[in-house]
Amino acid sequence: MISKATRFGTSQEKTHDQTYIADEAPFSEAMTEKVLFFFSALGVFNALLLAIYLLAVKSQKQAADYLLGFLITLLVIRVGVSCFNFFGAIPTDLIRLGLVANLLLGPTMWLLMSIMSDRSQDVVKVSLWTLGLWFLALLIAWMLFDFPTWNWYIRYVIHAVLTAHLVYIAFHWRKELDQLLRFKPVPGGTRKGLLIFLSLAAVCVGFAVSLFSNYILGPLIFSAVFNGAAGYFLFRFKEGKAPSPPQPIDQQEFGRLNGQLIELMEKDRLYRDPNLSLESLAKRLSVSRHLLSRMLNNNLHKNFHHYINDYRIREACELLKDKQHFSIEAIGHEVGFNSRSSFFTAFKKQRGMTPAAYRMEG
Repeated sequence: MISKATRFGTSQEKTHDQTYIADEAPFSEAMTEKVLFFFSALGVFNALLLAIYLLAVKSQKQAADYLLGFLITLLVIRVGVSCFNFFGAIPTDLIRLGLVANLLLGPTMWLLMSIMSDRSQDVVKVSLWTLGLWFLALLIAWMLFDFPTWNWYIRYVIHAVLTAHLVYIAFHWRKELDQLLRFKPVPGGTRKGLLIFLSLAAVCVGFAVSLFSNYILGPLIFSAVFNGAAGYFLFRFKEGKAPSPPQPIDQQEFGRLNGQLIELMEKDRLYRDPNLSLESLAKRLSVSRHLLSRMLNNNLHKNFHHYINDYRIREACELLKDKQHFSIEAIGHEVGFNSRSSFFTAFKKQRGMTPAAYRMEG
């Protein structure tokens, strides 16, 4: 008959097994934390390299490159602070820096979308002013108030503000977003901006979910989304294989549309409408917004604003010479510009001088 000592082990053996299990548990937890830290920090490191490239290394940088680099830098700060704060206490000032970065994500994404979608200069200026005011407000708050570290109420307010920005962006570009999600053609700049927006939204959703679960979930989702998005763009636009540019529309279609467009501009003077947009003009022509944009860019080699401003500046030049009693601001409004600054900027860009200097020459 087998004794109890033989069946279940002696008391000394049981004590040895319990000690082994107790030693193994902390080791397993430590390894899990290291693995989690590695994968969550991997996205932060890769994002930092991309931000440095866009802001300092890339040649022939455009405004969108600077803004995208700035947006990624904000994400690096936001996610990096969360990552290091999860695995060990960090100084309160760094946590405050993470708060500031998180609050700037929304306005920066809005400005980036405005530029990449080739919105009017007035929209871009409003977006830039909004971002500047956020900077000023946060700077004042930084100096005057002592932020709590990661108080639950503060975290909820931060995510609510960011969510409001993301919802507003999604609403403003809802038609283009719907086209993208239905795999329909979307203009290149807008398409890329919407993909960046969706990636940012996925990261923000991850951080919002992490408020009710494990907080390391936010950095992990960021790492997955960033590396996935980077892989997508590298695969689609890999070096040595640039994406094929959109082809011009055929000559018969171009002739028909261009004739209608010239009639609207020269006979109806539709360019005088300060609220004229690519979408409203496409409706007047009974074509899609994408087709009109394609015709302007690839057949006429002008974007919408450049095309409309050509007509506005041309008439403005005539009025500046013929209507000396008209003020410059009145002439700008007469030809379709809705602000003095947009008129002066467009005029100087095309004529190389201000409207006042052009009038003096005449």
